[in-house]
Amino acid sequence: MNFDNITKLKVIYFFKSLFFFSPIITLFYFSRGLDTFQVVSLEAILIISVLVSEIPTGILADKIGRKFCLISLILFYIVGNVWTIFAFSYIEFFIIEILFGIGIAFGSGAIEALVYDSLKYQGKEKQMSRVWGSINSYMLIASVIAVTIGGYIARSHNPKTFVILLWLYTFGAIIAFIISFFITETRHTREIEKETQLVLFKESTSHILKNKSLRRIIYLSLFTIPFAHIIMFLFQPYFLIAKVPNIFFGVAMAAGMILGALLMKYAYKIEEIFGMKKTIFLATIFPGLLYLAMAFVIGPAMSFIWYVLLKGVSSLRDPLFSQYQNDHIQSHNRATVLSVISMITAIYLAIMRLVIGKIANSNLILSFIIMGGIIVFGSVLFRIDEKCIRVSL
Repeated sequence: MNFDNITKLKVIYFFKSLFFFSPIITLFYFSRGLDTFQVVSLEAILIISVLVSEIPTGILADKIGRKFCLISLILFYIVGNVWTIFAFSYIEFFIIEILFGIGIAFGSGAIEALVYDSLKYQGKEKQMSRVWGSINSYMLIASVIAVTIGGYIARSHNPKTFVILLWLYTFGAIIAFIISFFITETRHTREIEKETQLVLFKESTSHILKNKSLRRIIYLSLFTIPFAHIIMFLFQPYFLIAKVPNIFFGVAMAAGMILGALLMKYAYKIEEIFGMKKTIFLATIFPGLLYLAMAFVIGPAMSFIWYVLLKGVSSLRDPLFSQYQNDHIQSHNRATVLSVISMITAIYLAIMRLVIGKIANSNLILSFIIMGGIIVFGSVLFRIDEKCIRVSL
């Protein structure tokens, strides 16, 4: 097997995504003395940290290198995770979330830019959706394995087992960290070194504003986001309403991840069969229809099926949008442009998380109807076709 950049990134994504602690992280925080509000507030700190760090890290990726940002991402994960193991106060966890947020920001545009430019160097940039889907499928496969093993190891809910899971993740991240040093990066341009950070940011923002096709792709991507992070917290109370047996909670997560991994890996084949226009329309509207189905057709079996399909289908769009967006972005400031897009997305999600959370607190089913309605409306209003994908840099 050719151990090129793409293969290395697949291995890196696998080992950095072994989140063994996912099934018990809230219980871990409780065992360290945090209350529910403090646990939820840590997520808000993470989002704010990502927002503040998006543009600076994107500029660093373009000026210093995408490999540097990949290494930094994993290093922040390792440091934050080890500190988490030894942390016992809210202020410590507060600072740790800031570190995680900076780490996430380092990788948000840099890794995608690294992949696209690696393919472009080989003259294979049109394979971005295929390759990006394949790389992310390794992340989902790792998550399935980690959730299954982690849930079993910590089945007694003994705090000592929580720490074991955190150490297991750390070891996996260290392996990813070591491999990241073997990534080779092609220089996207020498001129980037002469540009100031402000000029680079202005260029990236201007590129988005002037490129009508790219803007429409961003609009469609933004307003059809399947709210994956919100449903992660809402599906458990929803399953209780639907009377889904507790034993199937983890099974549903694993099944959805497996379906998502397959769809991401073979998104390019689905596009070859149905064509670009139909594939992106189905990929964007289907999660919205599933939210509506979850709201109006509730029961142990059907609710289980709706959730698995939603979790799986929500992953289909990622490699497709990655291809379409990158085709409209120049190499020299690719990471900065992607970071600007990520920042816009993060702002939207931060607002919607508060809105949907407030609605769900009083009426869970209504929150599903609203999420479904927004997605369906966005997929119809901002539909794109082959004309929008044509590159005009």
